[in-house]
Amino acid sequence: MMDLSFVVIGIISGLILTFFVGVICYKSYDNLMCNHWIPQTIISGLIIISITACMGKIDDTNMSIKKSIKNTITANYDNVLDYHNYKDNKTFVSGDSKYTFDYDKSTETLIVFKGSDVDAIFVDGIKQKN
Repeated sequence: MMDLSFVVIGIISGLILTFFVGVICYKSYDNLMCNHWIPQTIISGLIIISITACMGKIDDTNMSIKKSIKNTITANYDNVLDYHNYKDNKTFVSGDSKYTFDYDKSTETLIVFKGSDVDAIFVDGIKQKN
């Protein structure tokens, strides 16, 4: 199965929405409600496609961050089970221990906690000395 990025999906969605806007503009032109329909369609299409492509880029970035976090955890901890990366539940189990983690996007830092103690700090996927 082909794995499309969210940017490509956004562009395709934008083209489909632009088509429907064009149909609506053409219908209003056909009903003598406006003098032109092509410029409105082109301008609307540029706006719609730009917005949907930007939304796709944001989703692609978020997905790559989530994959990076999971890869970092599975590479540095044995037998990772019950992995969750939700807004209010960022946990995993390794061995007999339960860990929580926090990721800071601005510094690209992943902090793993064991209980209330810091177990490890990763910057760009590389473990830092404690």
